[in-house]
Amino acid sequence: MGFVSAQLIVQGLINGFCLGGTYILIGLGLTLILSIMNILQFAHGEIYMIGAFTVYFLCELHGVNLYLAVFISMLTTACVGLILERLFLRPLKGKFLSYVCVTTGLSLILQASVVLSFSLRTKQLPSLWPGTFDVFSLLISRERFIAVVIALGLTLVLYLFLKQTKYGLAMVASAQNREGSLMQGINPNVMSAMVVAIGSGLAAVGGALGGSIFNLDPYMGGLAFIKGITLIVIGGLGSLPGAVVGGLILGVSESLVALLFGSQMSVIVPLLIVIVILIFRPKGLFGHE
Repeated sequence: MGFVSAQLIVQGLINGFCLGGTYILIGLGLTLILSIMNILQFAHGEIYMIGAFTVYFLCELHGVNLYLAVFISMLTTACVGLILERLFLRPLKGKFLSYVCVTTGLSLILQASVVLSFSLRTKQLPSLWPGTFDVFSLLISRERFIAVVIALGLTLVLYLFLKQTKYGLAMVASAQNREGSLMQGINPNVMSAMVVAIGSGLAAVGGALGGSIFNLDPYMGGLAFIKGITLIVIGGLGSLPGAVVGGLILGVSESLVALLFGSQMSVIVPLLIVIVILIFRPKGLFGHE
């Protein structure tokens, strides 16, 4: 390892926070769905990918403003999530092998559909905010800064929704005690539909941020899904603070390790973190014992 300047370290931290922001958005959806429906949605990475390509379709092919395209993608993908929940996930509750097969098949179908529609070529969205900030002689990318702000802002909105609204509190109750929530008149089907829609919308925004800052291709969802699972293991199932901290740990560790030791090590280190967490804290950093 050669000499690395303080500026490069700061840049690595910023890149890590940006990566972590996209991971947080997909991890939040996964942990919500898993907490409330007891289903690991294997096609959730492809929802992330569909969100990115919806923005590409609107923005690059039809000239829609980037931020408006992201908002439309979030709503559209939430509707796709509602359809998937009603047609595929709800009928398979309690049937582990069935939903694994069905959601895995869905992911392959969605990948193939995007390949046929947009080809295999790597694509990129317009910059979220071109240019850089000059802070104490450190150049900070504006688009990476705004990506972190969007990710953390949506996380805050979700937290307030779960803690301050009727339906949010009902979701929390359903996740904590399904039988007790049923006795209080909470409809589990409504909760399931809402959580899949919210999770899908968040994943779509994550895909749009990743596609703008990095690249997008039909197979980007597979890696995103793995990152989401890793994030859940680190932070703890069902914990929003855990999802945020886990995403930031994952993003920062990948970015700094890639800067200091190379891209190969950046793949290994998160797996080592997961192993250590599973050994010493099986419930995750913020999971309930």
